[in-house]
Amino acid sequence: HYFIQSNLSLTQSMNTTEGEEMHGLSPLKWLDCTIGIILILALLIGTTLNLFSVRYFTTMKTRNGNNRYFQRLYSIISINDIMICLGVFPVIEVAFCPDRKSRIFGSYQFCETWYTIWYTIYQLSIILVATLSFSRLLLIRNMNFTLRPWIPWVVTGVTVLLYVSVYGIPIYLQEVYVTYMRGTMHCSYAGMDLAHGGEQLYSSKDQLMSRIFNFLIFGVAIMCYITVCCSVILSLLYLAKRIPNSPCTKGGVAAWKREREAAKTVLFMTILYLIFNSFSTMAFLYVMLDFTVINPVKVGVETVNDVMQRIQTGLYGDNEFLNSYTLVTCTILGPCLNSMMNPMVYYWRVTCFREYVIEIWSRVKNRGQLVLERVHFTNRVCSSNEAVIGENTNNTNL
Repeated sequence: HYFIQSNLSLTQSMNTTEGEEMHGLSPLKWLDCTIGIILILALLIGTTLNLFSVRYFTTMKTRNGNNRYFQRLYSIISINDIMICLGVFPVIEVAFCPDRKSRIFGSYQFCETWYTIWYTIYQLSIILVATLSFSRLLLIRNMNFTLRPWIPWVVTGVTVLLYVSVYGIPIYLQEVYVTYMRGTMHCSYAGMDLAHGGEQLYSSKDQLMSRIFNFLIFGVAIMCYITVCCSVILSLLYLAKRIPNSPCTKGGVAAWKREREAAKTVLFMTILYLIFNSFSTMAFLYVMLDFTVINPVKVGVETVNDVMQRIQTGLYGDNEFLNSYTLVTCTILGPCLNSMMNPMVYYWRVTCFREYVIEIWSRVKNRGQLVLERVHFTNRVCSSNEAVIGENTNNTNL
């Protein structure tokens, strides 16, 4: 059972269930309310703008295979961003409740469902950004490279299936249970019944399973972050050194300029991702290193209860303030702000998307209502020529 618990060292310090005393909980109610206000703005703005994004990308017409690839990838990213923005509403309620006593999180069934869905879409957002960044890098390196339009669906399906299994199956089998943790402002794995295994020695099998699940939950996120960092650096180098009329530049200078603008759009998105996920990645890396390199568990010496006691110390030991706000900042606030900012990048960089939003706004302003099903603006091709997704002219700029 330890392998599930070892993945949640960030959640265990200061975490108490709703019926227990919140020992050491920081009394900074103003900070809770500030987090709540930020999440409200992110929910409203992010959901609205991402709805525009989904409508735009799903109705955009293109015949180019690479364009269809990015069209589908951006559509999936926008749908996932909507789910992330909507998923924070229980945390908003917690932020404004006295002593963080939540009614929404009061149901164990709701906590189990919310936890499984939230951390699945959180992991999916990380993998999608890494896919976007790496795909654009391939095209910068070789514009003749062909991307298959079905790849985004496969990546999404495999990721969702994997993490729903990783988070959901242990809950369904009742090997662990999930409950609302007032110390971290949302639901987390609360532990297990150790009466039948707490005094057993930590075995090699426990260690193996722990490392496998640490990799799936923490390691994949860290690897994606490193992949995005490398892609950004290599993309900048290729953009700086690439000669527009080189043999691998199909279409000459004009095609290279369009590709360069597309790469810039992806760079802005990936930089936002790196900013909003930097702290969580460092925390995840520390957790992995702590249990494998810095202070590895002694197989055959320590009991499962000993390991649980180590986890209870949390990431920051006795620093209750940091242990209280680290998890909500890393895995709730950061991803939500990132999801809110993505459509703002589209609006800034994509000419047709900007015109589409302005068109809708003018209809709302003139008629007093939003009727998306009557908006056919995106059904027409942005240019008489086939556009490379990412061009910062009158074409789509993704």
